[in-house]
Amino acid sequence: MLWKESLSLQIKSLNNILQIDLENSVQNVKNLLAQCKGIIYFSGVGKNYFTAARVSDTYTSLGLRAQFVDPVNTLHGGMGVFKEEDVIIAISKSGETIELVRFIEALINRNIRNIILVTSNPRSSLQNISKFVLYLPIEHEGDHLGIAPIASTMVYAAVLDSIAVELSSMRNYTKADFIRNHPGGAIGEMDRK
Repeated sequence: MLWKESLSLQIKSLNNILQIDLENSVQNVKNLLAQCKGIIYFSGVGKNYFTAARVSDTYTSLGLRAQFVDPVNTLHGGMGVFKEEDVIIAISKSGETIELVRFIEALINRNIRNIILVTSNPRSSLQNISKFVLYLPIEHEGDHLGIAPIASTMVYAAVLDSIAVELSSMRNYTKADFIRNHPGGAIGEMDRK
């Protein structure tokens, strides 16, 4: 497979998301996040571990209280950090990742119920125990095997980032706010000019 063919398949996956009706699902997610009095936690396993961590950084940089949490390490003594007012966004293409299922079950046992699942499986174990599901179908991952998580991680990040942009703009988060939260690098230098 040529790189342009892979890129074309990834773009097609992203365009397909715009063709399906996500309004109700996205509205449910936005409402829950907008009303969150606690912290928005992002979690995932495998490649979605990195997707969750990266998206969490986007939310934080746009003025939303967010944090990445490793589900495996958290199961080993870190469950006490969560509060009932928190929201957890679990990212799992299959919705069956056993480590993530155990983590979500442990949250529910602690009466943490504001769980959003981002998945490409319309009939998953995690769907049955999540408050809301953001179903994002992926026709092709964009690799010669058709299984490497390439398009899916891109689509999940793009949709979740777009929700962050809307929430941030609803809160009237300004360029000055953004720069204040980024004192380092080229963005931080903008504040000194």
